[in-house]
Amino acid sequence: MNLEAIARAYVKSVELEEQAGADAPSLAEDLASLRADLHALLMDALRQSKIPFADRQDAARIAFEIARQPAKVTSA
Repeated sequence: MNLEAIARAYVKSVELEEQAGADAPSLAEDLASLRADLHALLMDALRQSKIPFADRQDAARIAFEIARQPAKVTSA
């Protein structure tokens, strides 16, 4: 996965976790685990792309910025 795909997946996992909330605690727990895994991938991808970030919150902020950008179309 490239940085853009990881960022979009991370943001989607955050949104889904917020939606699940107290109504589905087991689902929210699973989504929290997924979000944590994606966050680790995100920070690795940022490092590989030489994009500086101060901490986990800064990396998350960058993910949201990336996810807000229009998707890049790549040819196969």
